Amino acid sequence: MNLLVQCDVSPVLKHSKNLLAHLLVVFVLVGCASTTVQKPRPGASTQDRSSSGQSDRPLPQKRENEAKPKAPTIAPPRNSGAQTLLARANTALASEQPATAVLLLERAVRIEPREALLWIRLSQAHLGQGDSRTAFQHARKAIALAGSETNKRTAAWLQLANVYEAQGKDGEAKQIRNRYGRYSG
Repeated sequence: MNLLVQCDVSPVLKHSKNLLAHLLVVFVLVGCASTTVQKPRPGASTQDRSSSGQSDRPLPQKRENEAKPKAPTIAPPRNSGAQTLLARANTALASEQPATAVLLLERAVRIEPREALLWIRLSQAHLGQGDSRTAFQHARKAIALAGSETNKRTAAWLQLANVYEAQGKDGEAKQIRNRYGRYSG
């Protein structure tokens, strides 16, 4: 007796692909949490910090023809896990991989939700994806969290200026840069 059974395997394959994608994300995130970051030694130069994967400087903007003020230097997050995720996100942003940076920064924000620097970088990553609406929301959140810390507040406002510029609101961006550009070094 020959029985021919016909099965539709497409739902099974679809489920397998989703499972594989989820496992891949989990492995990447677990790998992020298990690595350590070398802390810069006291008195280390910015060059030393950037070679260790920690960079406090904002990413360069694509429009180099305009003289934009540079955001001030901000201390990294206190939590070592958030520091590691931030360093990897900075690398992803520098490599023009904003989607990867968003994933890393969203995890870092869950670890340290009140760290303005993480929200600034998350805004940059969303802006890199072309999502100016979310980038605007994250920049505003960073401004609210920066409080009286001058460097964080300045960097957050300058990020908001970048968002306004991406939205075509050049006047608003220019006003912010005129006000906060004088604080940067």
